[in-house]
Amino acid sequence: MNNLKSGWDNIDELSGIPGYDIKSVEKFIHGRSISIYQKIRGLFIGSFILKSVAFLFIVFNLILYRKYEIVIMINALLCLLLVIFLIIEIRFYFEFRKSATPSKSSKENLSSLLVFLGRKYPLLAIIWSATYLFGFIPGILLYFILAYGYLKPIDLMDYLVFSFLGLIGILSSYLYNKRQFGYYIRHIKLCLSELNDNAFEMASEIIETKRKLDATIIVLAQFVIILVFVVLMVILKSILS
Repeated sequence: MNNLKSGWDNIDELSGIPGYDIKSVEKFIHGRSISIYQKIRGLFIGSFILKSVAFLFIVFNLILYRKYEIVIMINALLCLLLVIFLIIEIRFYFEFRKSATPSKSSKENLSSLLVFLGRKYPLLAIIWSATYLFGFIPGILLYFILAYGYLKPIDLMDYLVFSFLGLIGILSSYLYNKRQFGYYIRHIKLCLSELNDNAFEMASEIIETKRKLDATIIVLAQFVIILVFVVLMVILKSILS
């Protein structure tokens, strides 16, 4: 990376075309490629951390619920699926790391990353959204055993609430990851296009602003939906009782 950067610093300006500076454009693309790479890497690391926490929840449940066969079976199944998803994700992560190497130019790295995202991001979005499920179910079970000391009986209302919260969490996570990937792909396509440095910065800022706004809207929408659902459940329960 340092060799590439020092090489770009010595590129001469393109004469005769006002507003078009090869050095500044290359620097912008170089900086943007690093930024996109780090953000996607951060998503991988965040997913690995969440899966590690989910694995701990499962282990605790296997220990604390050793007298409950059905809970043991559920957690064992979740553990198996978690390991399978983790193996797939680790393979994707190493493939992702290969898409950016110091020996290639930033545009070559971005082209490799664009191919990787185009092929893998739909499945990655599913894997990352499933992480919520791996943590949600064991987390609820762990709460029951720590709060009550036993497996609390679950009625129809509880099934409805937990199923809804799980579904909303998975869908919100999938939508968030899918749309974030979409914005990263737009950034990459922008960097691979033929624009001058001023146009690059303006277009990039617009994409980044929309990405942040989109993420905020998804989080707020999830919060509002859950809040409305909880209020409706409280009202329904009070009516039925």
